[in-house]
Amino acid sequence: MIETISIRNIALINELELELSPGLNIFTGETGAGKSVILRSIGLVLGERTSVDIVRANTDYGSVEVSVNPTTSIPIDTDFGDDLFLSRQISANGRSRCRINGELVNLKQLEEIGSLLVDIHGQHEHQSLFKTETHLKLLDDFGELEAECNNIKKTYHQLLDLQRELDSILHTISSSEREKELLEFEVKELNAADLQDGEEEELTSEITVLNNAEQLYESANMVYDQLDGEGQSGLSGTGSVDHTSTLQYLRDSAKSLAKLAEIDSSLIELSERIDSTLYELEDISTQIRQYADTIDFNPNRLAEVSDRLELISKFKRRYGNTISDMLTYQSDAEKKLENIELGSEKIDIINQQIRELKELALQLCITLSDKRKTVATKLSTMVEKELQELGMEKAKFLTAVNPIQDDNGILQIDGKRYGLREHGMDNVEFLIAPNVGSELRPLAKIASGGEISRVMLALKTVLIQVDNIPTVLFDEIDSGIGGKIADIVGEKLKELARTAQVICITHLPQIARFADRHFLVEKDVIDDNTVISAKPLTESERVTEISRMHGGIESEVGLAHARELLKK
Repeated sequence: MIETISIRNIALINELELELSPGLNIFTGETGAGKSVILRSIGLVLGERTSVDIVRANTDYGSVEVSVNPTTSIPIDTDFGDDLFLSRQISANGRSRCRINGELVNLKQLEEIGSLLVDIHGQHEHQSLFKTETHLKLLDDFGELEAECNNIKKTYHQLLDLQRELDSILHTISSSEREKELLEFEVKELNAADLQDGEEEELTSEITVLNNAEQLYESANMVYDQLDGEGQSGLSGTGSVDHTSTLQYLRDSAKSLAKLAEIDSSLIELSERIDSTLYELEDISTQIRQYADTIDFNPNRLAEVSDRLELISKFKRRYGNTISDMLTYQSDAEKKLENIELGSEKIDIINQQIRELKELALQLCITLSDKRKTVATKLSTMVEKELQELGMEKAKFLTAVNPIQDDNGILQIDGKRYGLREHGMDNVEFLIAPNVGSELRPLAKIASGGEISRVMLALKTVLIQVDNIPTVLFDEIDSGIGGKIADIVGEKLKELARTAQVICITHLPQIARFADRHFLVEKDVIDDNTVISAKPLTESERVTEISRMHGGIESEVGLAHARELLKK
């Protein structure tokens, strides 16, 4: 829903900021006060087309910004928590800048997001129910036909996959015999190579060891000799050569320290530590000796690994940069070769599968189409009832469900062909005849703004549970109505406002009295400039405004009547 709206330099608005209610927001004021300018401003920030004339005279640009708390899923990342900020700046030279959460977007992107947030009904173009592509989904949602639609969608995509596979086989079969020979050579070569994923990394590591085997052997033995062999030599105090190893020295030291610990217990911890160090070094000595014994001076293995890596390098130039790529290439080549060799047989199998799926799709489409027609009758009846209550007693409403004829369609019924689409074979459109003798026509062909708004209110009332657009704007909804019908319109707006945010312009007190937040729009002259302003009314101010709307005279009788009307 729209939480706030900020308008700068639009038409006769200098600067205006409003905080809206999540329920029913009513805008009233004298004729020509500028109520529609506010609704038009909201339309601008939702992506409606406009001209530079909308920019206030003697200013460089006009701008509109709204903050929205979405109650439905919006396909956009936001760093602003739960809120969205939509803004549009229109320069006097005709340039327009649109932003969503501060990021520049084009007008189409702004319109796409706006269409998910707000529905405008009146003399505006931003009306989702005018878009016939939404009618089918609304009907399916209203009739709870999701399972049937999903079955057709699944079958439709299975047919597409089979057709793509068939086309691929036919294309492959048409390839030359030379391509077949090349594929046979490549598959044979790759099969003989028996490449394994991860093999190159293992071979590279192994050849590094093989190339340095001598150095590794000598170094490992040197380390062992220094630890526990006879590699250390020096002169003892007697002048003889001392071949005692590091570990032997450590063992002797451990024994000496153990004897000292027997005398002085404070040395026990040090004795234990030197024992632990001795055990660790003895283990290292053993393992380094074992490692030296495993080093293999194997020129044959070195040559074998080198040849293998050279083969892999050669294959990279042909089949891919990695062994994984080569294996993928091998799989694709085998499949292509199989398609060539077994093409005719596979074509027969796939064609049979396609025929079976087409028959299934036909039955699913016929069943869904019949259900849609039943739901359409129910929907049409409910909307007509709503229209009668809204003062359009003679209006006829039809939810037309018609299969889409297509000379190249894959579905055939009684000698006629119909196209299969993801949603079935039907086209759905809402049609209306507002008056006796009028032909049923698309909603977009309704001329009267008041009729448009009442038709949309009727549809919204019936479809509110499946139409997920959270904010609805009505302009001129009271055109040509009054009395009891005005009361009914107000009641229905109030009812709609329980599940969606509603913004409405009205001249009728019977409607205005239902407002959760009531705004008064006025036009004043300030410093020789005409300025449009708007403000939310207090309860006492509402009494005055309702009185004005009812009779135009602020009298005790008028005020009492206004209080009574609000009390209802």
